[in-house]
Amino acid sequence: MTVHTEHLIYKKPYVLQLNHLKEVKLPEASAAKMLSLLKALANIHVVLGIIMIVLSALADYASSRIKTLRLHGLEEICSFYFVLFGIVGIMGSASYRRSLVVAYLVMSIHAVVIFVPAIIIASSFDIHFYQHECWGYCDFHLLTFSSNSQCQINCGSKVDPSMRRNMTRLGTDVRLDAGMIAAASIEFILAIVTCIVAARTLLAPLKDSQELDNNEQNVEMQPLNQEPMTNGSV
Repeated sequence: MTVHTEHLIYKKPYVLQLNHLKEVKLPEASAAKMLSLLKALANIHVVLGIIMIVLSALADYASSRIKTLRLHGLEEICSFYFVLFGIVGIMGSASYRRSLVVAYLVMSIHAVVIFVPAIIIASSFDIHFYQHECWGYCDFHLLTFSSNSQCQINCGSKVDPSMRRNMTRLGTDVRLDAGMIAAASIEFILAIVTCIVAARTLLAPLKDSQELDNNEQNVEMQPLNQEPMTNGSV
């Protein structure tokens, strides 16, 4: 009897490709363009993070010079997160590691939801307090709250010279905070783009595997061409 093995030979390359999709590395052919775009975005994240670290450090320095109160360290932490965010993206796009691309995606979501809004809100308060000449005063310690403690913020003409002796000026230089808001807005847009591109990069192999499964099923459903039986065939 003659046995045809065409379907087995034809099926083998697809099995190998399906096994390749299950590895920890992303397939280079289908994700090369996406990964190159992710790498470019990661480089921009690093540059923006460094710029924001410099701006926030200058804002803290200016605040210490004019003796104003602001949330010291908050913007530096968020900016450092953006630098780390970009470094993870560079490593993931260069090594084709699926786990690093997933981490890149998760960090982009954190940047959009947590860190960028934190910078914009803090800088907006600094601008508002500084432009309206706001002063603040609290008569309690952070670790010991008394029952009759109070904390107040007064702005403009409500603060007379006698009150300013016991109060602290709030906010800092408007130009530095405006630069922080502008950089954070750019980071917000880029983080959204990064989230979309990273998601498409991770879903591309699944789409390819579904197409391979469909092709494999079509090949298996094709009937074999039977050779005519001869008297000499066994």
